[in-house]
Amino acid sequence: MAVDTAGVDRALGAIGTTFRLTRLYPPSHPAVMEALRQIGEALPVLAALGTVEWKIGATGLHWHGQQLLPRNSQVAELAGLLYARGVRVITLNPGMTADHVLALFGVAMGTIPPDDAALGRIALALGRRGSHRLERLRTATPAAGVPAVPLPAPPAASAPATPAVAAASPPAAAPGAQEPAVRRSGAVFRPDVLPIDVEAKRAVAGLGNAATPEEQRAAVEKLRALAPQLLGLHDTGPVADAIAALDHLLTTAREPAVLAAIDQTALALSDRALVERMVRRLGEPRVPPEQREALVAAVGALAAVSVPLVLDAFLATAAELRPPYRAAIRKAADRALEPLQGRLADERAPVVAAAAELVGLTGSPQAVALLLPLVHHQSEFVREAALIGLAEAGGREISRPAMPALKDESVPVRVAAARAIAAGGDPAASTVLIRRLEQEPDEGVLAELLRAIGRLGALDAHEVLARYAEPGGMRHRRNATVRAVAVEGLRHIARPEARGLLELYSKDKEPAVRKAAEAALR
Repeated sequence: MAVDTAGVDRALGAIGTTFRLTRLYPPSHPAVMEALRQIGEALPVLAALGTVEWKIGATGLHWHGQQLLPRNSQVAELAGLLYARGVRVITLNPGMTADHVLALFGVAMGTIPPDDAALGRIALALGRRGSHRLERLRTATPAAGVPAVPLPAPPAASAPATPAVAAASPPAAAPGAQEPAVRRSGAVFRPDVLPIDVEAKRAVAGLGNAATPEEQRAAVEKLRALAPQLLGLHDTGPVADAIAALDHLLTTAREPAVLAAIDQTALALSDRALVERMVRRLGEPRVPPEQREALVAAVGALAAVSVPLVLDAFLATAAELRPPYRAAIRKAADRALEPLQGRLADERAPVVAAAAELVGLTGSPQAVALLLPLVHHQSEFVREAALIGLAEAGGREISRPAMPALKDESVPVRVAAARAIAAGGDPAASTVLIRRLEQEPDEGVLAELLRAIGRLGALDAHEVLARYAEPGGMRHRRNATVRAVAVEGLRHIARPEARGLLELYSKDKEPAVRKAAEAALR
C-alpha cells in the first residue's frame, strides 16, 4: 500500500532548495536565511510522524518502498553525496532543527564527520561493508610494543587437532558469554529502555507535577541520575529545559533537603563547555522561540558561571541580536550583580560600558549605587551606558543625579539623561527639562526632552507640549519629528484641551504628526 508522502515531500523539497543555496551563498545571505526559515516551518510535519528513517541510494532517498521526489535533482545530488560518503540510512527524530539540517549538508560535503554532535536529532548509519573493513584493519594492527604475529593457516577439516592447538582453541561459549561480543559488534536494542532525551522530558514533567516535598525530591534525584547521560548528548536543548525546570522549582521549594538536591543537580548539569554553547546559541538568529526561552532561563539560573560569558558575548554581538542576553541578565537578577561588579573597574571602556548596562538590568537595589559614579566617567560610552542602566533600574533617586548630564557635550549622553529622568518618574524634574528645551541645539535630544516631559505629566507640561506641537511660521517651521513627539506627549495629559488638540492634529498634513495623534486618541 502506498504511503501519502505529500507533507514529507514538501519538507524534503525545502531541504533540497536550501542545499543548493548553501553551495552558492554564505549562511548570512538573505536567500539562505529565508530557505532555512521555510525548513523550520516544514519540520513540524516530520515531527508529527515521529522517528522517520530514510534509506539512501545512489540516486535518491527511499521510504516505505517509495522514492521521495524522484525528479528533484537537488535531493538526488544530496543523496548521491551522502551515499558516496558511505551513509546508507538517515534517521530523523522529533526535535530536529534547521541547524541540524545544515550539519547534514556538512556531512555531504565532507566538512564534518557522520557522527558529529552538530547533527543533533539526525542520526546517520554507515554501510556494513565499510564497518567490516574497518574491523579487519583494526584487528590486523598490532599493539604498541608487541611484535606482529602472522595468523596461522586454518587446518584441514580431516586433520585431528593437536594438543597445542586444542589448548589454544577456546571452549564452547555458554549462552550468556556471547553478550560482550554482541556489545563490541554494535549497539544492542533494548525495548525496555527509553532514549535519554525522552527520559529527560519525563523527568522535567515530573518536576512540574510534583506537589509534596517527597515527590519533589524524588523527581530532582531522578533528573540528577540522568545528568551524565544528558551531558553526553552534547545538546543544549534538553539540558536547558532541565535547568529551567529546576530554577522554577527553586521558587516554590521550602524543604532544605529539596533545596540541597536542586543545588547538587544544577551543579551536575552546569558543565562549562555546555554553558558556553548555551550562551553562544543565545545570540544565534534562527533559534526557535520556545528553545530560546529555555536557554534564557537556564543561562540566568547559572549566573555564577554564565554571566562573564554573557558579558563577553554581549560585546561581540551585533546590537540587533543582543536582546536575548539582556533577557538572561533580567532572569538572573541579583545573582548577576556580583560577577558584573568586578568588571565595572576594568581598564577597557567598552567592557565597563557593557557591564554598566547589564548591571541596570539586574533590578537590584545596589545597582543605582554602583552606577552613579560612572555618570562622571571620562568615556562618553561609559557615561551613556551608566545612564541607560539607571533608566532600567528606575526610582526617583536617579532623577537628580542624572540632571547634570543634560548639559553633556555628547549627544547620546544627553539623550540617555533625558530617558533616565523620565524613568525616574518625578514630576518635579519637569522644571529642569522645560528650562533645557530653549538651550538644546540638537533636534534628537529636543524630541527626547519633550517625550520625558509628556511622560512625567506635570501641571505646566500641557502648555509646553502644545507650543512645540504647532507647525510654526514660515521662518520658524517645526521639525515633523519634534512635532510628532510633542503630540505623542499630549496623550499623558488628562485635560479636555489636550484631547481637543489631538483631534485637531489627527487631520494634520504631516503624516508623522497625524499618525501620532491618531495613536494617542485610541
